[in-house]
Amino acid sequence: MNLYTDGDFVPQHTFEWCVAASIQMTYNMARDPNRTSAEDQGAVWELARERSRDRWGGASGGGWAKLLTEWGIGEYELTSYDDYEVALRAAARAMRATNLAVGLIMWRGRHAWVMSGFEAIGDPAVHHDFTVTGIHVLDPLYPHGDDDWGPSPEPNALLTPDELARQFKARGTRESGIDSPAGYVVVLPVAPGG
Repeated sequence: MNLYTDGDFVPQHTFEWCVAASIQMTYNMARDPNRTSAEDQGAVWELARERSRDRWGGASGGGWAKLLTEWGIGEYELTSYDDYEVALRAAARAMRATNLAVGLIMWRGRHAWVMSGFEAIGDPAVHHDFTVTGIHVLDPLYPHGDDDWGPSPEPNALLTPDELARQFKARGTRESGIDSPAGYVVVLPVAPGG
C-alpha cells in the first residue's frame, strides 16, 4: 500500500516547520489541490501551534492530529507504543483501515516524518499476525538530513524496519508542558467506529 503520488512531498521551509510540512504532506495524500507553498506552511505552523501543548512554543504531534481532524481529513489521534514492532503494526493497520497517512515523531520527539505507505507479509485488514517488511517515508528535511541522526531518505523511499529504527526512536519519558507521550509516538488516523 502506498498513498504517495508525485507532488505530495513538501520540504520544510524553515528548520522549525517540520510538523507544518508533515501536515501539508498528510493533507496532500488525502485531498486536492496540494498544499506546498511556504506561505501556507507558515499559516499551517501557526494553526498547529495554537492546538499544541509545547512549553517551547512549537507545533507538536497533538496539534498535527487536532488540525487534520478539524479539517475533516480524518479522525487523528496522538498515541504511543512501548514496543517498536507494535508501533509499526498499529501504523500499518491504521493506514489500511483508513487509507490515510500516518505521522511519525522521530529522533526521540525532535522531528516529524510522514509514513506514506508500507509493505507487509499478510494484509493488516485480514491477517492478525501480519509482518511489516517495508515503510515508505517522507522526511521534510530532505535532502539535508542531520549530522547526529543521519541522512534524509529520498521522498517516498522504502525503508526496512531496521533502517527506519535508526531514526524512529522512542521518547524516553513524558515531559511536563508538552503533549507528546513517552514511547514510539505516532499521529494515527482512526477508522470510523474504531
